[in-house]
Amino acid sequence: MLAFVLMTTGATHVWAEEQLPPKLLKLTEEAYRSYSARETENFFEAVKRVKDATEFSGYQETYYRACSYEAIYMFEFVDRKKGVELSHAIYTHAKENNSNVGMYFATFTLGSIREMSGNNDLAKKSFLQALELKDKYLPEESAAPCYLGLCEIALRKKNYDEVQEYARKALDEPKLIPMNQITAWSYKCLVRYNMGDSIGFEEAYKERAQLMAEHGGQGGLFGELINVYQAKNRKQWQLALKRTDKLIHQQNKCAQKASIYEHMGDLKQALYWQKKTREVIDSIQSSEARAQMSEFDAELTLTYAENDAKEQQLAKNHTMLTAGAVIAVLIIAFLSFISIRRKKHLKHLESVNQQLKKAYDKLEETTTAKERIESELRIAREIQKRMLPHVFPKRRDVDIFAMMTPAKEVGGDLYGYALLDDMLYFCVGDVSGKGVPAALFMAEVTRMFRTLVDGRLSPNTIATRLNHALVEDNEQGMFVTMFIGLIHLKSGHMEFCNAGHNPPLLDGEYMKMEANAPIGLWSEVEFEGEEVDNMHGKTLFVYTDGINEAENIHKEQFGDERLKALLKKDLGDARQTSETVHRAVEDFVGEAEPTDDLTKMCIILK
Repeated sequence: MLAFVLMTTGATHVWAEEQLPPKLLKLTEEAYRSYSARETENFFEAVKRVKDATEFSGYQETYYRACSYEAIYMFEFVDRKKGVELSHAIYTHAKENNSNVGMYFATFTLGSIREMSGNNDLAKKSFLQALELKDKYLPEESAAPCYLGLCEIALRKKNYDEVQEYARKALDEPKLIPMNQITAWSYKCLVRYNMGDSIGFEEAYKERAQLMAEHGGQGGLFGELINVYQAKNRKQWQLALKRTDKLIHQQNKCAQKASIYEHMGDLKQALYWQKKTREVIDSIQSSEARAQMSEFDAELTLTYAENDAKEQQLAKNHTMLTAGAVIAVLIIAFLSFISIRRKKHLKHLESVNQQLKKAYDKLEETTTAKERIESELRIAREIQKRMLPHVFPKRRDVDIFAMMTPAKEVGGDLYGYALLDDMLYFCVGDVSGKGVPAALFMAEVTRMFRTLVDGRLSPNTIATRLNHALVEDNEQGMFVTMFIGLIHLKSGHMEFCNAGHNPPLLDGEYMKMEANAPIGLWSEVEFEGEEVDNMHGKTLFVYTDGINEAENIHKEQFGDERLKALLKKDLGDARQTSETVHRAVEDFVGEAEPTDDLTKMCIILK
C-alpha cells in the first residue's frame, strides 16, 4: 500500500529529471496534490490531462508515471477490478510501443497492487523484476520506492533484518526525495517497536521527526500510523485509539484498534476489530482480482523472456557483423527479401492458423483446469460434509439436530456432538475468513474437539487447550469463535463456555454470558466456564452469525430480533426448528448472493 504513495510526494523533485515545461509541471503537481487529498474526481481529471499532454510526446516517463498513479488510486480507493485492468493497460501500451520505461512502470504497478492485496511473495517478485528493469533502462530513476515496497513485505513476514537492509538501501539511493527518506525511517521505527526495543523506537522516531521538521509535511499516509505506534510504545492507549481514527486505510485502522484493545484487556472490542480486519482483507483478496493479476503476471514473464531473446539475437548479429560478414549478410538479406515477399501471404495465413490453434489449446487447457478445480472442490465439499455429523440419535431423553450450508464450495463453520454415557458434548463454531483456508482450519478444529472430548474435560478446559494448540505457528492470524457445551442428561445440568461466539437462544431468549475471547488469537487466555442448573423441558438454539447477519438485496440484515421472534414460537422438534429457521433466512435473502455459511444446532432436553 505504502510503496507507491512514496513516489507521489514532492512532484517538483520527482519530475525534475525530465525538465518538464511549466504548464505540464503544473498539471502533474495538481494530479499529485489531488491524489494526496483523495479528491477522486479532480484526480482522475488531472491525470487525464497529463496523459493527453504526454502520450505522444517525448515525456514518456511522465506519461507512464501518471498511468501508474491512476491504476493504483483506482485499485486502492475506487474499484479493485478496474485498478487491475488499468495496470494491465500500462503493460499493453508499453508492449505495443516497445517501451522499456513503460514495462518498468507496469511491473512496479503490479507489485504495488499485489502488495496492497497481501500477495507478498508475488509482490516481492514484481518489485525485484522492476529493479532489474530500472537498472537496465532507467539508471537515473530512484530505486527507493521498490526497496520500500520490499520493506513492507518483509515487515509482514517479520523478517526484521530484511526490513533494515531494504531501508538502508533506500536511504543510500542518490537523489532521494525527503518523503522516501522519512518513510525509510518509519520502517526503522516499526522494526524496533516489533522487536520490543522501546528505547531504539524513540531514537528512530526522533530522527524521523527531525527530518519532517526540516522538510515539512506530515509524513504522508505513514505519518499518523507511526504516531499510533509512538502512543503504543509509551502505553498511552487512549491516545493511541484517538490517533487510529485519523488513519485513512481501513485495514490499518481495524488492525491497530484490535491490537490496542487487546493490550487494554478489552477482549470483546479486540475480537470485534479482529473480525473487521479479516473482512477488509477478504474484500481485498477477491478471487477475480487474483485471477486478473495472475494472468497479467504470466504475460509480463513471457515479455521478459521475449526481450531477453531479442537482446541475445542482436548481440549475435553484432558479432557476425564485426567479424567481417557484412557483405554476406546484405546478400542474404536481399535474397531473403525477395523470398519473403512471395511467401508473405502464406506466412500470414499460417500465423493466423497458429494463433487460432493456440487460442483453442488455451481454451481447452483452461476448461480442463476449471473442470478439475470444480471436481476437486466438489470432493472437498463431500469430505467436509462427512466430517460433520449427519446422523443424530433418536432418544427419549434428548432431541438434537444440526445443519450447515456453506456460502461457497467449502465452508468455515463447524458443529459436532458426542454422547458419552449420559453426557452430551456439543459445539458450534465459526472460523474467520471463507473458502479453502477456512475449511482447512475448520477441519483441524473439528479433529481436535473430538480428541479432547474423549478426555471428558469441561468445556472451558477444552477451549483453553484448543487455544494453546491453535495459537502456535498461526502466522495467518486465523481464529474460531465457538460455543462448547456439556449437558448431563439425567440431571439436566449444563456446563458451557462461549468463546467469542454469538449468544445462543434458550427458549427464545438470548443467553447472558461471559465475553470470552475467540480461540486461536492469544496464548495467555484462560477461558471461563458457566452453568445452567436445569435444561429439562428447554430448547437451546445455537447458530453462527451467517444467520442473523444474512442480507437481502436491499442490504438489510435478518437480525437478532427477527430470529428471536421466530424462536418464541413452537416450531416442533429439533429438526423442524432448524429447518424452519433455515427456510426463513433463505426466504429473507431471496435473490441476494449468500455471503456467509449458515449453521444452526437445536437441542431439546425432555
